[in-house]
Amino acid sequence: MLEAKPKDVVGWTLPMAEARLGDLDWQREARPDEFRRAVFGEGAKRLWVTADGWQLAGGRLSARYARIQTALADVATLMVYPTASPDRLPVFACEWVILGDRAHVLVLDVECVGNAADRLRERARSVLMPLHARYADALPLPDDLPPWFAEIREAWALFTSGDLTRLAVMQQAFEAYLQATVENLYRPELAHAQAGDEHPAVTAYKQHHAAHSPGYALLAPKAGEVWTRAFLWEWHFGPLHPPA
Repeated sequence: MLEAKPKDVVGWTLPMAEARLGDLDWQREARPDEFRRAVFGEGAKRLWVTADGWQLAGGRLSARYARIQTALADVATLMVYPTASPDRLPVFACEWVILGDRAHVLVLDVECVGNAADRLRERARSVLMPLHARYADALPLPDDLPPWFAEIREAWALFTSGDLTRLAVMQQAFEAYLQATVENLYRPELAHAQAGDEHPAVTAYKQHHAAHSPGYALLAPKAGEVWTRAFLWEWHFGPLHPPA
């Protein structure tokens, strides 16, 4: 039986995030090993899952990462959430879905959630709209933007698909958006932000993503319904968990 090798196109995502956020005291969250690394299927149909979660900045932020690989697909998602102060700190969100030689979906956004985020949204606008102007022409929106994304996207969001040249541009945008978010939106506000219980607006945002995640269609046929729902709803998009 032929052994599949995982497609490797977006492995730069987590290392780049760690480089930009690495001094924010990453504390790995407690979670079962089966939701950190898992392999499903055999031979050419094998599927690999690599995932983890962390608390950052003394619990004022948290991060979740997941990567799903097959011989033909490479999917990565990175989310950085505020814990209790979404009025001060935005969500940093990205997802890359590579199928064969095409970028099926590339999404990058910095989202302000909750009813008290107007001031934060104006700060984010001044920081991120110049970057959006730099990259938007090379990363055009599709004509059929998914309704679930249209409901929550910010004006500076990038969403596209196409050949892998667009992934190269999106990688540059990812680094620029992440640096701008860390330096201009996170660091100035961390001293004023709160840790503690997760804000209901953050929980609602996570649940919205869990309900619309493309990970379900990739995972469920091989990992099964029970594991897939636990992974998406309890861990990757689940509630805040304490450090290990």
